[in-house]
Amino acid sequence: MALGTLPVLGAIAFGLWFFLEQQQHAVEEMLVEQVTGAAFGCVAAVRGDSPELWSLERSLEHMSHMERLTRDEEDPTIATERSRFAQAAAEAAHGCEQLGRLMLQAHRDSEDHYFAVPAVLAQPPDQEDPERWYRRVLPDTRPQAVELTRQIRVMAETVNARRTEFEMMATELPVEGRGPDELARIVTLTDIPRDRENPRTEVWPMPDGIVVMRRGSIGRVPCDTRYINRASCFNEYVQQVSWEGELGEQIALERPRAVLYWSSFAPAPDGAIWAVGVNQGSDGIVGRYPPGETRPELAPVDAPVDATTNIVIVAGGVALFPDDGSAWLTDLDSGMDFEAVSTTPTPLVLRTRHGGAGRGIGMDAGDSLSITGSEEDGFTSRVSSPDVDDVLSRMIDAGSRVRSIADLRSLPSGRAVALLARFSESPDAVAITTDFGRTWLPALPESDAPAE
Repeated sequence: MALGTLPVLGAIAFGLWFFLEQQQHAVEEMLVEQVTGAAFGCVAAVRGDSPELWSLERSLEHMSHMERLTRDEEDPTIATERSRFAQAAAEAAHGCEQLGRLMLQAHRDSEDHYFAVPAVLAQPPDQEDPERWYRRVLPDTRPQAVELTRQIRVMAETVNARRTEFEMMATELPVEGRGPDELARIVTLTDIPRDRENPRTEVWPMPDGIVVMRRGSIGRVPCDTRYINRASCFNEYVQQVSWEGELGEQIALERPRAVLYWSSFAPAPDGAIWAVGVNQGSDGIVGRYPPGETRPELAPVDAPVDATTNIVIVAGGVALFPDDGSAWLTDLDSGMDFEAVSTTPTPLVLRTRHGGAGRGIGMDAGDSLSITGSEEDGFTSRVSSPDVDDVLSRMIDAGSRVRSIADLRSLPSGRAVALLARFSESPDAVAITTDFGRTWLPALPESDAPAE
């Protein structure tokens, strides 16, 4: 009887073992499938509001900059950015909740359940304070962004290795970029003479191209010897840049001897360049350089002009804004005859709000364009519209030797120019867009890029 019973018991034991093995196999297969979906959702959520076209590394750099930008809870100028970051944090915490929970469960069940999930993603996020959790997840520096991206790639490889063990199709996490590189072209401006000091750069978008004015002072010693007012030591150089990024010749403007110094300049759509300054008798004077000319027409002005007076091209005319808060206007039919006014028309060129390019430019229709970033993180432009999703464009990568966006200006048509401060003393390059930042003039292939 014993000999007859042993085979039966063996068959039962084998069947039980096989059943338990198959059950464990099914459980582990389900765990792998769940971890795969949770890992995808978590990585996609950690990317924040960056476009799908961007790589994970680029997305982490962008969101890390947003994290640093929004740390000040009292600054009213970043209220929009704080709200946007808080929403991204809530979505990231929700997206990573299942992954963290599965990792705790997997470690409790068996040490063999290893998926190489980065430590910052393996702990379940605090849903009561998602912003605090998200700030801990995001890297502080570019090397940390590179390292976290590497860890997530390892996680993706490990998950696919486990899927192969169970004869499941490989999957792909949203790590790599899915589109062409959309970096903006950095158009380098022509240098002014090397003996000029205290260089300054200003740009104006015009319908037919971009007007660049670069100012430089003669040396400190000859300036102190010849002039009482340092503004008298500056010389002006004008250059045109086409909307296709082609540079025109740089031209030096003459300053007549009757003019002690020019306070400010403003190009007009007809190609003329207007200036306001002070004559040798310390009285206000305006000048108009006709299109293509280097010597101006001059006319006196009764406005209280000093070195801080601004001149601005407005709709239908030219306006002066002295430091005393008054305003003076001439229309195009009145030549150079300025009169005091209580209000002035809208400026032709739109300028950034208080806070510079990071706060951006606003259009009457509600659209706004801003550029945020740093030399370590690269720079990203954002177009916000009332009724459609924001458009983010990666303008400049980290390590491109761009220190800051010195200025951002636009026409109502959407033709805009960003003035870039790089490795020289003053801003020396521009980036160009003709559709209000939705696309930027693309960078040239490395083989076609001019040598610097």
